[in-house]
Amino acid sequence: MQTTLLMMEEKAPSLEPSCLKDLRDFVAGRSSSDLDDWIEAIVAGELAVEAQELCRTLRRKPVDKARLEALAARLAPLAAKAQQHRLVRWQLDTRRVLIRFSYWKEGGALDFDDGDLHAILLHAFRLEGLHLLLDLGKRPRPLLNIGLPLPAGVGGLAESMDAMLRQEPAEDPEVLMGRLNERLPEGVRIHQWRALPEYASPLGDLALLSWWRWAVPPMHRILAREKVAAFLEASHCPWDRGPSHSDGSVDLRNLIPEMRWEDSALCFSTRMGAFLAVNPLKMLGAILGIEPSSITGLVRTIVDLKPDQRLGQAERFTPKLKNMYEDAVLLGGGSNIILVDEDDDDPILLC
Repeated sequence: MQTTLLMMEEKAPSLEPSCLKDLRDFVAGRSSSDLDDWIEAIVAGELAVEAQELCRTLRRKPVDKARLEALAARLAPLAAKAQQHRLVRWQLDTRRVLIRFSYWKEGGALDFDDGDLHAILLHAFRLEGLHLLLDLGKRPRPLLNIGLPLPAGVGGLAESMDAMLRQEPAEDPEVLMGRLNERLPEGVRIHQWRALPEYASPLGDLALLSWWRWAVPPMHRILAREKVAAFLEASHCPWDRGPSHSDGSVDLRNLIPEMRWEDSALCFSTRMGAFLAVNPLKMLGAILGIEPSSITGLVRTIVDLKPDQRLGQAERFTPKLKNMYEDAVLLGGGSNIILVDEDDDDPILLC
């Protein structure tokens, strides 16, 4: 994985904010830049929280530990203040945008699992200067969310992730996809880019069925046809998932509502919802009576999604800025609620 990430860095110059690139150089001892100037640039770019999280990440790297700790100490109060501002401003932030992008995974990328793909796409967004918003957790994480699980060894033609950006990019989506695809390793390519309201439902809440296609190798075809025929004739097919699963035995006939042959390819669907994380290789292995690791060439071709009801209910999710301001003014008069204005740049806090 480290080799893959390094190769991505070498494909083109990084477009990450210069102050964050300077941070990496500073703690690696490659820069003697004035620390005060660098801190000023971090604050001006509203990147104190990102810089602090980068320092945490760099603790695991071979860097100058003394420099890193000195820098982290300077950043701590700035990041805490910035995080407080983010908490207050979150509901009023109309700049952020949710991007749902679709990509395929094939060929040389088949060995990547969900964690690998998340790291790769996170790296690509950073190198291309696409600023992912951080969540509001104690340890803020970039808001890049895996859509639906896809295990290592399985391909996908319509995989998706949700990325929350600080603001909508100025470039055309086709240009952005082209830049990212030039950066990504072989076998991972983005083919659709869609901007959605930030209150759109997660993909996991919308998924109904995953559709799979397995080009059955000659060595498995006779066995597969016999086992599939028996599976389709049965009204129930109990499958014991083992002691590590609290749900114990499940019915594969319920999990797999449709299965059919298209020439020498086996096509089937699997229910999503509560079964998002059920490995399709293990389900297929249980039906055929073979080791899941011996199944190669399985591909998810499409995912059936139900309509997102939230997209038609903007009035329920869009902040009513005027009403929120009026409420704050009313609360400030004749009550024990104090409006604190720490400095000219700070928002008004309801304490």
